[in-house]
Amino acid sequence: MTRHSTTLALSGKVRALAKERAEEQGFASINEYIDALIEEDRAAGLVRRWMRDKIKEGLASPNAGRLTKKKLDRLIGQGIARATRRA
Repeated sequence: MTRHSTTLALSGKVRALAKERAEEQGFASINEYIDALIEEDRAAGLVRRWMRDKIKEGLASPNAGRLTKKKLDRLIGQGIARATRRA
């Protein structure tokens, strides 16, 4: 992975929290922790986008049927699996 340098200014309180979380989660540095947070956010965005598209498709379909909890859970699982494969 190519790394590019960017400087972020964090308050002392936020930096301390980031350092604590990075250590708790086994990251070697605050930078690695922030990279992981941004990647997690990207993956979550893929899932949200996929879910919106599926909901639009379903609403446009004349024979979609009722949206049950079982069907919603299946769609969410598919979205998470799809985002995980692309990550």
